[in-house]
Amino acid sequence: MAESIIQRSFAGGELAPALHARADTARYQQALRTCRNFIVQKEGGVSNRSGYRFIKACKDAAAGKRLMRYVHSVPGNSVLIEIGSGYFRFYQNGGQVTVSGVPAWNVAVNYVPGDLVQNGGVNYYCIVANIAQAPPNGAFWWPLTGNIYEIPTPYGANDKFQWNQSGNVITITHPGKQPAELIFTSLTSWVLQNVNTRPSIFPPSGGLMGTAGAAGARTFTYVITSAKTETYEESIGSGTIVIAAAADPTPAAPNVLNWTATPTTAEYYVYGDGGYGNGVFGFLGTTTTNSFRDAGFIPDFNLTPPLPRVLFETSNNFPTTSANFQQRRFFANTNVEPDGIWGSRTGFLSNFAISSPLQDDDAVTFRLAGNNHHPVRRLVALKAGLVTMTDGGEWTLTGGGGVKTPITPNSIDTEQETYVGIEPDVRPVVIGNSILYVQARGQTMHDIRFDQQVEGLAGRDLMIYASHLTGRSRKMVSADYQREPNSIVWAPRTDGTLLGLTYIPEQEVWGWHHHDTYTNLPGTTGRAQSVIEDVCVVPELNEDVTYLIVARTIGGNTVRYIEKMTPREIRDGFTHGDSVFVDSSLSYSGVAKIAFSGLDHLEGQVVAVLADGVVLFNGDPTATNVADFTVTGGAIANLPSPAVNVHIGLPIVYPEIELLDLDASGTNIRDKKKSVKSVTLLIHKSSRSFWAGPDDTHLRQYISDAWEPTALTADGDFELNVTTEFNKTGRVLIRQIDPTPLTILGVIPNVEMGG
Repeated sequence: MAESIIQRSFAGGELAPALHARADTARYQQALRTCRNFIVQKEGGVSNRSGYRFIKACKDAAAGKRLMRYVHSVPGNSVLIEIGSGYFRFYQNGGQVTVSGVPAWNVAVNYVPGDLVQNGGVNYYCIVANIAQAPPNGAFWWPLTGNIYEIPTPYGANDKFQWNQSGNVITITHPGKQPAELIFTSLTSWVLQNVNTRPSIFPPSGGLMGTAGAAGARTFTYVITSAKTETYEESIGSGTIVIAAAADPTPAAPNVLNWTATPTTAEYYVYGDGGYGNGVFGFLGTTTTNSFRDAGFIPDFNLTPPLPRVLFETSNNFPTTSANFQQRRFFANTNVEPDGIWGSRTGFLSNFAISSPLQDDDAVTFRLAGNNHHPVRRLVALKAGLVTMTDGGEWTLTGGGGVKTPITPNSIDTEQETYVGIEPDVRPVVIGNSILYVQARGQTMHDIRFDQQVEGLAGRDLMIYASHLTGRSRKMVSADYQREPNSIVWAPRTDGTLLGLTYIPEQEVWGWHHHDTYTNLPGTTGRAQSVIEDVCVVPELNEDVTYLIVARTIGGNTVRYIEKMTPREIRDGFTHGDSVFVDSSLSYSGVAKIAFSGLDHLEGQVVAVLADGVVLFNGDPTATNVADFTVTGGAIANLPSPAVNVHIGLPIVYPEIELLDLDASGTNIRDKKKSVKSVTLLIHKSSRSFWAGPDDTHLRQYISDAWEPTALTADGDFELNVTTEFNKTGRVLIRQIDPTPLTILGVIPNVEMGG
């Protein structure tokens, strides 16, 4: 007699073959043998992934392209940045940033970096401040390609720099180059400049003079500093003002100091040596004018002028990583001091000055002191402290009083929390109060978060249940986190497969899935896997949008495209641009027509077409009418009937899940022969065009009965009789071949048990 056995959740994701005998674990009961081109939803169901929309070809097809983001205070204004050899390009909300109305070059204008001019029909970007230097001139001007906005950079294809954003500044670090700041002013106004570790305001330099209040035998020496308007950042000390042959100053006969006023100065601070001649200057007082009367004030030698520190400007002294924490900007790991860490003055991210004696808000400098060599690879700010990730483990840095206490030059506490080590080329992702990072050598992903039981950071191996998804030749090369809608970490592998991890730490949920994308091989009916090389998530208006760099083979040549995952919002009819299930796709919405152009990026490819919610072609290259759906001259021109909402792109080959062997702890089900007579899918907002069977060579398609509703999407239980024979596994494979949605909330195999 047949028995129905339901699997109600797939939150465990894909399970490694080494664990296929572990039916005694709770994870086995909610895991899958295969989860390919399906995402694990945070509620526990699975959905075939949405397609990738074609955005733009990269500037060129050379390898080494990467992505980073600029997060604006308004999510819809955030920016994706294409990183190529010697340039940055910019995208917003799926469109490439272009320029218009660029003013003509003018011989009389003082140009500064970031200015745009037009000369001889070409747009130019100013590299170096200049006047009367007409473009083209490579020393001062960078030519744009048409109206595409880009800026030049010193980074080559193999320069895998790190980046960290604070406010409107992205800090860029690379061990072979001086640290830089990419500064956003507007969508078409970006400047890349080197980090300057000196104060941003200068001290008085002109008119420094002093007059003795009365004649005598003593010598008094003074220095002046400037405090910047609004921020009150203090400059280093000026040149000295020496008053010789003077008597001790008094209110009636003060020493008078004068200097030339400096711009953007709110007030001046005056320091003196008290006539002792020891070369040490103590604080005397403040003035808002460019003069000061020393009436015999006693210097406070606990407050001295800031001492300049010029950092990160010479070879082998360039930092590798950076982070912002407790209103300081931290840098770490130079070739000379791999375990060194430098923090700016509090509130002044580029000011690394110190005082003597040291003050709490002075810059900090220290090295990690551990039992092994600890080159600092990444810095990440968490509530628990500044998490310092090294080759030999993970540390937290706090003030001497522990969590939430300020780091100062005289109060630094370093605690090694774990001994895992990090892969330096893969950027960690922060999820709530957790950090997810790829372990050294790129094969394992860990998390680390505060654990009350150990009163510190604790971590887990997140690939212990899916170790088969990586290996020596299949390492993770990057990672980013898409918070909405399903809390997924995306991580491309070296072979071009995109791994996904649905991660909800507060519910102890983490489940892996993997995704691939293909193009057709020219002159054959075969397919070649395209290579997903990088991923970057950008917050946009309604959700976090995942962008990809995809290397595809088109017309026998390798091309590199920027593509984005389309939103998977299923509305009735799923005919609009937010319900796309084809890759490298373009969509049309307008007057009804049968011919569609603009598909040059898919020249020669067999494409799938969904028109007004109906599958016109699923992309099968062996079909008899394949010629009608092969892009020729950048177009397909012969749809069977006019349509107003059309999606065209490469078929996803294929979204599929496979259940694990039927088994339950404490039973002898595993040893029995089984025959799956039918399978019932609990689906939600899905098409009815799914296939199921015991394996990929014995699939049957669900065919709607005449009495069923004709709506394009459906909810409910749908039963399909499948090809059956007795075997020991009782597995079920479910596949979606058409470019339509399929969300599975549960699967009920109807199983007959044998001996």
